[in-house]
Amino acid sequence: MNPEELESYLSGSLLGEERDHLEHLLAHDSELRARFIEQIQVDAALRALLGGDGNHGLVKGVMARLHSEVMSDRDFAKSVLLEIVEEREKRRSIPWRDIITACIVSAAASIGLLLLFQSIAFRGGQSHPHSPTSFVAHLERSENLVWNESCRSLVRADGWLTPGFLKLDSGSIAVTFNSGATVLIEGPSEFGIESGNRMFLKSGRLVAEVPDKAHGFTVNTPRINAVDLGTRFGLDVTADGTSDLHVMQGIVAASRTSGNTATTIVHEGLAVRADGRSRSPLQSLDYGGDTFRLRLGAQSSKSPALRFRFDESSGSLLQDTGTDRRFDIALVAPGGLDRSPRRSLGHSGGGLSFQPWESLEIPLSPQFRVEQPHTIALWLRLDVSDSGEKTPERILRFGDSSSQSWNLSVNHESNYGVLGALRIDWGRGILVGSTDCADGNWHHVAYRFLGGTDPSSRIHLFVDGRPEIISYSHAEDLPISEAKRLSLGRSQEEGFRGSIDDLVVFRIALPTPTLQKYSN
Repeated sequence: MNPEELESYLSGSLLGEERDHLEHLLAHDSELRARFIEQIQVDAALRALLGGDGNHGLVKGVMARLHSEVMSDRDFAKSVLLEIVEEREKRRSIPWRDIITACIVSAAASIGLLLLFQSIAFRGGQSHPHSPTSFVAHLERSENLVWNESCRSLVRADGWLTPGFLKLDSGSIAVTFNSGATVLIEGPSEFGIESGNRMFLKSGRLVAEVPDKAHGFTVNTPRINAVDLGTRFGLDVTADGTSDLHVMQGIVAASRTSGNTATTIVHEGLAVRADGRSRSPLQSLDYGGDTFRLRLGAQSSKSPALRFRFDESSGSLLQDTGTDRRFDIALVAPGGLDRSPRRSLGHSGGGLSFQPWESLEIPLSPQFRVEQPHTIALWLRLDVSDSGEKTPERILRFGDSSSQSWNLSVNHESNYGVLGALRIDWGRGILVGSTDCADGNWHHVAYRFLGGTDPSSRIHLFVDGRPEIISYSHAEDLPISEAKRLSLGRSQEEGFRGSIDDLVVFRIALPTPTLQKYSN
């Protein structure tokens, strides 16, 4: 969404399908809504500072400049705004009373936007969507950890983190983001978790290790923006905001947060510094990547409780090679030959091929519960089908009944988000992704549940190792229940047509980097 689209929408000149599309995005994309609000706040502040529409061209230029930035509570908006106005327009310094006026106008714009979003979300009878990615990172490991008293209540006992600002008095922590990036932070440090692929380091030291599927992971500091284009880099930020960037592996796109914001590509084995001299380019620095800590203890092994590779070439049993090793199942149930899937070529080795009405049931022990944290992942290839509306094609059910289970399917109802996207239902709760999986190709699909009876914000969908953008959601409480069985396909017309391979079930909410290993 660019500034021109924003202004057209607010002025009422954006009509028809373009307006409907923008409203759909605003209603279902929490990050886009946040960015929209920030842009409106800056636009309102500029109009108050510059006196209405007389400087419309300047407003558009500043909006374009700030388009990709997230200002939150870093005092970033003020510094960039004043620098652009004073340096590029050669204006006198703006009195603080005018800045206060701008802030009031900005706050009023925010209130108006909240009302606007409510009208968009409920227009046409749609359910008001929850934010399915509220938990965006996880505290994986720590050593001699001491949180500052001001933020201890913000860190959950299970390690899952929501966006917010944290202070580490001492020790070291390893944090995995939903994108798959892993960051090792050394105390003392102050930092903010901003999204599943972005953070802010106010002071302290960190090392970020970024796999290909988390390409674009960003660390902002008071002086520098670092966007990963490779695999590993370190940042050292002093109390006054001076920021040193060292690239250990791959390349990083670096730029100042204000002033001379020209981007510099920093290659492996090089380093740059951004200090308070904002008009000057980034300064070259002696490389010191070997001074950063790169590891934090031994990473605990996480193995699936159930794993079916479906590589058996013959025989009536499918072998479970998970940690439990107790759930070998009959491929053909007694009297169920016409309802059983067939062996086929899988993503790697053998697989199972399903037609509607064909299903397979795996009985589970009492340790498997629907309200407990768990992760289920598999390779999936759906036969290309017609685009007409029909009942969702159910791939699997984790649970004993429709009201007490998780149902993973492919969406074929246009009123519920993107057609062909991964969908999960629990009771009347619904979550739909945005990637069309019904294209005849193999995709690695997964869902992760963080546990609890209120699934809102605790479910994450993945396709091919990447977190899904949610196109539709509706919240519903989850009952406490044993899972009892895992069913593949469905012995009715609502089953799916396609193949599966390498099914894994974990009794934990699996960290993204580990989950991504199964999608390679």
